[in-house]
Amino acid sequence: MAANKYYPEDVLVEKIQSGEYGWLEYVNHHSAEWQEEYESYCLKNGLCICEESAEQFVHHKDEELEEAIENGEA
Repeated sequence: MAANKYYPEDVLVEKIQSGEYGWLEYVNHHSAEWQEEYESYCLKNGLCICEESAEQFVHHKDEELEEAIENGEA
């Protein structure tokens, strides 16, 4: 993937809410780590790299974070 500029999560949320970005841009501008995880997530689950799977991935990451907080890991 080409080098992307990464933004803090609050900036990305604003871009999603304003309609400037879709979920795929959100993932691609979050971090290099997220880009790699997203690609693996799609391969593992037989998903295409598209808006719908990017949104699923973001929700998956939210669930991981909530679980880590509940377990005292975050």
